[in-house]
Amino acid sequence: MGSKKLSITVFVLSLILLLISLKLFWNLSIFVDEYGLSPDKVNGGDFWLSMDWLRLLLLFLLCVVSGISILKGKPRR
Repeated sequence: MGSKKLSITVFVLSLILLLISLKLFWNLSIFVDEYGLSPDKVNGGDFWLSMDWLRLLLLFLLCVVSGISILKGKPRR
């Protein structure tokens, strides 16, 4: 039962982190649009913009994997 609680905790935390990152990315896009800048200038270059996208992808994958681990569970006999 402790493993199930840990899986749920990991899922909830990763979902919260994903939502925070998405909101920050949304705010970045609004700022860039209003001031006529580009996202790579605000992030400090193409590399850091790519890392921003990678962070979103990894958080999404973490949510998916932790969600699957919650639903999978142990089969009953």
